[in-house]
Amino acid sequence: MFYTASMQAPDRLIQGMACGGDFRIIAAQTTDTVETAREILDLAPVAADALGRALTGSLLLARLLDKNVKNQYVTLRFEGDGPLGVVIAEGTVLGGARGYVSNPAPPDGALDVGRGIGRGMLTVVRGTPPAGKPYTSQVLLNGSGVAQELTHYLMRSEQIASAVLLGVLNRRDGVAAAGGIIIQAFPHASSAAIEAIEERIKEAPPLSTLIEKMPIEDVVAQVLHGLDYKQIDASFDVPLSYKCSCTRERALAPLTLFAPDELREMIDEGGSVVTCQFCGRKYSFTRDDLITLTAKHEA
Repeated sequence: MFYTASMQAPDRLIQGMACGGDFRIIAAQTTDTVETAREILDLAPVAADALGRALTGSLLLARLLDKNVKNQYVTLRFEGDGPLGVVIAEGTVLGGARGYVSNPAPPDGALDVGRGIGRGMLTVVRGTPPAGKPYTSQVLLNGSGVAQELTHYLMRSEQIASAVLLGVLNRRDGVAAAGGIIIQAFPHASSAAIEAIEERIKEAPPLSTLIEKMPIEDVVAQVLHGLDYKQIDASFDVPLSYKCSCTRERALAPLTLFAPDELREMIDEGGSVVTCQFCGRKYSFTRDDLITLTAKHEA
C-alpha cells in the first residue's frame, strides 16, 4: 500500500542526530510545496523535478542558518547551459519557499535534471533583511544534478563535509512525492562513522519513492537504520509551504529602472501591469502612478 498524497501529513522539516551525535540531520517533506510550484508556474515534469529539488535544497540550507534570526533566507540560482535556462529557488528559515524556471516546458520530454540545467554557475545568496549586506558565493556547475551540486557547494564554499539527498517523483496527475535530507559531519566524527554513513547512502532506495510510501520521519530512520539515529523533539519541526513575498511596492521597483522616455511611453498607453515571476500575481499601475514615478526620476 502506498502512503498517498491524500494520506500525507503537511510538509515539514525535521531535525535529528546520528552516530551518537557525530552527525547533524535535517530532512524535509516538500510534496505539497513542489506541487504548488508546479501548478502556479505550469511546469513540465523535468522542470518540476529540477525546481522541486532546488526548492527543497534551499529550505534545508536555510535551516542551517541561525534559527533565531527570523528574516534569513537562502537563494539558489542555477544558471547553466541546459534547456531549462535559469532556475531560482529561495527558502527562508521560517519554512517559506518560492521559485522560478525561465523555460518551464523544454521540448525534450526525456531530459533529466542534470542535462536540463547543464554546466555553468551556481550562485548561493544568504541574506538577513533588512540588516546587513547579503553574503554571496559561487561554484561551477558540472551538470551532475542539484543534490550533487549542493554537496559540492557545501564542501567547497563552507568547508563542511556533507551529503545532500534530494528527490521528486512525478506522476501523470502531478507531483506524488518530494523531499530531501542533509547529513553533516561534525569535526569530531570518526572515519569509521563517516564510512558507515556513506554506505547507508549508497544502499538507500531513491528518496522520492520512500517519501511516497511513508512519513519523512520514517524515511530518515530507514535511510540511517543501524546508525543510532534520533529525531530531535517534534516541537522543533518547521511547517513548509510555497509562499511568495511579493508586494505592490516590490513590483513597482523594476519600473524605477526604466528610462524616462520609456516611462512616458507607458503613461501614454494608460499604465502598466507587472507580473510576479514567482507566483503569477499581477500588479496594475495606473497612468497617475507612473507620472508620480517619473516625477521622482526628474527630481
